[in-house]
Amino acid sequence: MRALALAVAALAALAVACSPPLDWREVSSPEGGFAVLLPGKPRSEARAVVIDGAEVTMRMFSVHADGLAFGAGYADFPPGASPEARARRMAATRDALVANVDGRITAQAEVMLDGQRGVDFRARGRVRDADYFVAGRVYAVGDRLYQLAVVAREDAAAKADAELFLGSFRLLAR
Repeated sequence: MRALALAVAALAALAVACSPPLDWREVSSPEGGFAVLLPGKPRSEARAVVIDGAEVTMRMFSVHADGLAFGAGYADFPPGASPEARARRMAATRDALVANVDGRITAQAEVMLDGQRGVDFRARGRVRDADYFVAGRVYAVGDRLYQLAVVAREDAAAKADAELFLGSFRLLAR
């Protein structure tokens, strides 16, 4: 969980750096089985994280643009998890994303994607004298977990277009 928190903290730190304006394009990950709109060419990385007690490899695609950070990633778990285990994984991932800005959830709703359950959330927090906004979604699709997040300083949150980003996520046909 700490490695996941560090990955998202890096997204937040880079969100404040100078970066190019938004240039939306669809990015697909055939190996991850998804496509999503990102506001620039993504950087790709993989790292070991612990989610709900299981060590997995999180594969992330991230873009830092116009003072914002966007990330989409996935992790595969051992097969055969119960619906309760999938729900715990989604909650643990959501909580880690929120913890990165020392935040609290301000809104949350269940969402569906191709018949698969997910959670949509908004959070606000504070890191080093700056207020931050997080918009995210987490889905459990079989034994794969997907996470999407936008992290922005509060004063840049309006230009994040979180709904465009989050709503663009789709699963690819297998």
